[in-house]
Amino acid sequence: MKILILTTDPELALLRQHVLQSAGHEVVAISSEREVLEAVEKELPFDVALICHHLPDATARKIIRIFRDEKREGKVIYIAHIYGEWPEVEADRYVVGADGPEALLRVIAETGPNAAA
Repeated sequence: MKILILTTDPELALLRQHVLQSAGHEVVAISSEREVLEAVEKELPFDVALICHHLPDATARKIIRIFRDEKREGKVIYIAHIYGEWPEVEADRYVVGADGPEALLRVIAETGPNAAA
């Protein structure tokens, strides 16, 4: 599966990239707001885009709006920081980062193109 990681935290980006690549996924991790917006505009292909809570909400909403307006096939998963945090973005799925890599891998499997409808 092609996974796009969008965050402004380089450490989290590298950690998630390693975990996802170890699970057999093809991963592109981008960790600056400017590069995130450039990548979105370049229409990088993806099955799942992970939007991290470190990205400003306005930027996250803009990215999702671009994905929806251009009718991109990939799904968007928003990674919230803590339980009870209600993100101001409309993603296809949500996961709490503190739940760790197992939860992230599970949600990706449930969301990706091979997931049961």
